[in-house]
Amino acid sequence: MPVAHIKTNLSPDQISDEFMKETSKMIAELLNKEELEVTIQVDAGLKILRAGSFDPYIQFEIRCIKKFDEEKDKEKYSKAFTDFLSEKLPVQYDRIVVFFHRVNPEDVSVNGTLVSSLEKKE
Repeated sequence: MPVAHIKTNLSPDQISDEFMKETSKMIAELLNKEELEVTIQVDAGLKILRAGSFDPYIQFEIRCIKKFDEEKDKEKYSKAFTDFLSEKLPVQYDRIVVFFHRVNPEDVSVNGTLVSSLEKKE
């Protein structure tokens, strides 16, 4: 159940619905998940200063259940996310920061039930 949150000082009109759909698809494919499990949230038009500059910047945070355990996997994902974002949006490579958050299944609820309970039923 990947949840991506993009925070940026790009203007909202620079973040299209098509970009969000492409991001959802990319995350599903990269993490080997069904796209119906992916959520994308974008906060654009934020006032962000990074490294003393207001130049275009993206903070990409991704949460996922039982992922991001291995450093080598995070390295691969980091490159894929940064490559994708720098190709799709007018942000320099060094102005993209990625945060990984591993989530435990007992910390997420869907349809009023903990994901850990759903896993036990399978």
